[in-house]
Amino acid sequence: MNSSLDPISTYFNSYEDREAAFRRAVGFSLARRHAGPAVFWRDFNQIARSETRSSKNGSVAYIPSNPRDCLAFGTPRQVLMASLMSAANSGNISEKHVLETARQFEISELLSQPIRTLSGGETVQLALAKTTVSMPLFSHVVVASPFTWLSNTNRHLLEHLNTVCKRSRKPLSIMALAGEGDLDTIGPSDPFIRPSPSQISFRLKMTDVQIPLMVSLHPLATRGAYAAIENITLDLISPCLMVGDNGQGKSLLARTIAHAVSAKGHVVLESPHAQQPPRLLFQDVLSQTMLRSFGALSHKPPKGHSDQIYSCYCELQRHYANARKQAPPHQSVPIGDWSDNQHSLVDIKTILVAARLAGKPSALILDEPDWGMSRSSAVAFVSAVIATAHRQQTAVMLISHKPWWYTIAGSLLRVTRSSVAGDQTSASPVFTIGLELETNPS
Repeated sequence: MNSSLDPISTYFNSYEDREAAFRRAVGFSLARRHAGPAVFWRDFNQIARSETRSSKNGSVAYIPSNPRDCLAFGTPRQVLMASLMSAANSGNISEKHVLETARQFEISELLSQPIRTLSGGETVQLALAKTTVSMPLFSHVVVASPFTWLSNTNRHLLEHLNTVCKRSRKPLSIMALAGEGDLDTIGPSDPFIRPSPSQISFRLKMTDVQIPLMVSLHPLATRGAYAAIENITLDLISPCLMVGDNGQGKSLLARTIAHAVSAKGHVVLESPHAQQPPRLLFQDVLSQTMLRSFGALSHKPPKGHSDQIYSCYCELQRHYANARKQAPPHQSVPIGDWSDNQHSLVDIKTILVAARLAGKPSALILDEPDWGMSRSSAVAFVSAVIATAHRQQTAVMLISHKPWWYTIAGSLLRVTRSSVAGDQTSASPVFTIGLELETNPS
């Protein structure tokens, strides 16, 4: 990665190895969601009974791989106020201190917004702000996989945390997945195999789209807050890459296209061979599983697609294995067999994709597909998904702030968010999401 963060970063080849090391570093104070419901509840009960072990190095501040897990309050303002008051051991903390911290971490406009509505990158920014102001309370800091969430333009905030740690003489440890912080586009050494057919045409139409937000807990905000999407008709080529910095609305746009959020207006994705609407794979797939086991995800599919799901899973597994042959040894995790008793995060992502492709949707949308994967695993996984989807004429849309995917994209969409100045009690949107078809720089 070639930055000041390199000496304090440790890289792992699998999500499971990284999580095990992270849990050891923070005194086993987090329940494992990736290992199934039985393990999660066993961990949860141990934490509730205070049976977890203390960190050997004293009190630790940590930002886990899902940064929401270290944020206990409803809004950024509440998080920052509580952190500032705890660190100062005083009630003499004012709104001025909160505003200054928010300005430093570029989250001033988010202070009254419920944390559940923040983007992944915005959540990390808040977690970094909380950790920085809480520094007097801790002996060291551990951060898991920040580069999965932070766009390149916001990595300086992580550098700022490192500077504060050095000034305070408190060590900072970053635990990341191999290649997670790379900024190079996919090249000949990456495990990507061109699909056949290599490209598929599809069309996206959005007209008068309004997305109810209910985002503000500010007492003066009234009902009816919403985001708008610009009217647009786009002729696209799969794989289509949607790019944009943190907080621009990429994930909200994806959920709108996949009809995963309630919205007014018309959102249509047209694909000639589709049998179902677009489907979406979340960035944090562990939230999407809702703690269901692999068996529950595979044996109880919607609309009785069990045979098709099994076939898709096997096809994804085969393509992934072929792509992995191009990867350096031990840098990507294999997809496990359907009938294995234990399944990795890669297996979980694969079964979720298989369940969606089995219904032959008009498009499959992958939100930050590298989450929980090394670069090698992520590239091989996306290669397998595109190949399997294109074989059945299903379009694929990738959402990412990383430049990795430019060289494989058939079309490139830039997502931008523009705030609306003025009174939020009016009929105008809180913000508007715009899309622009760009020339691929690769």
